[in-house]
Amino acid sequence: MTIPPSTGGWSFGNIKAKIRAITGTPSTDQLTDDQIAAYANDYYSYTMPHELKVQIQNQFLDFKTVIGQNEYDFTSIGVASAYLTDSPGAYADGFPLIFYQDPDIFYQDWPQQYNVDSVAAGDGVTVTFTGTTQGFPIIEGSYFITDGTQVLQDNGSGVLVDTAVGGTGTGTIVYSTGAFSATFQTAPASTTTVYDKYIAYTGNRPQGVLFFENKFTFMPVPDQVYQIRMQGFVFPPSFDSDDDLPMQPEWGPLIAYGAALEVFSDRGDTENYEKYYPFFKRQETVALSRTIQQYTAEQGVPRF
Repeated sequence: MTIPPSTGGWSFGNIKAKIRAITGTPSTDQLTDDQIAAYANDYYSYTMPHELKVQIQNQFLDFKTVIGQNEYDFTSIGVASAYLTDSPGAYADGFPLIFYQDPDIFYQDWPQQYNVDSVAAGDGVTVTFTGTTQGFPIIEGSYFITDGTQVLQDNGSGVLVDTAVGGTGTGTIVYSTGAFSATFQTAPASTTTVYDKYIAYTGNRPQGVLFFENKFTFMPVPDQVYQIRMQGFVFPPSFDSDDDLPMQPEWGPLIAYGAALEVFSDRGDTENYEKYYPFFKRQETVALSRTIQQYTAEQGVPRF
């Protein structure tokens, strides 16, 4: 049973028909349309991007910094949720950044050391302490105040929260001025000293960026709004209707064979898996031909 693509190319409807032809399941009693669609979308959106990452569309990832904020979650900046991952290399207002993926090297080059201020001596009665840090502005999320036992930690949004389970201490910190107010659950004893710790910074245009734990960390901390530009590998969007087309037309049969292999795998049908695997690899080679041709014609350019 051979299902050729229609004149409209490899639409999702044609891909699903091809999967049925390969797996020998023409009846929806064997595999429902929803199951076929799930196999195709899972392969297209989650497996194929890792197998063909150099071929998956590479687009600019643009976003703007916020004054005083040096950490940005990769999955929440702009349309970054549509991106599989980033590509090393980044610019701030057109100036190249040093791109790091090793936090050890990043923090050797850009050390973040804590300042320590003595706030007050405990008296066994006072629970609320206010003041201004000696150093400011402060990196968001770096401030905490303690009596050596109780700890009120900055949550990254200017609010101090008790780190103890069930703790009720509260407070606030103003990053730009260092002004704080902290209320402990229990009054620090007269034998204790209340002190705070934080990372103060001098803002400037970022010169380095670390990509680690799915977030970007810029140093120096931005002192104004900067336009950040880098490259990102795009997640292929899932198919919603039979008229949807893959991002590249040559991906149609690859998606069909890739999804069919997953069907065979779930059935434990190793015979058909091995039978159709060479066909899958052939389509993979076809899908990579565009990238191979581009790289063959590209001349390497030194980065110095």
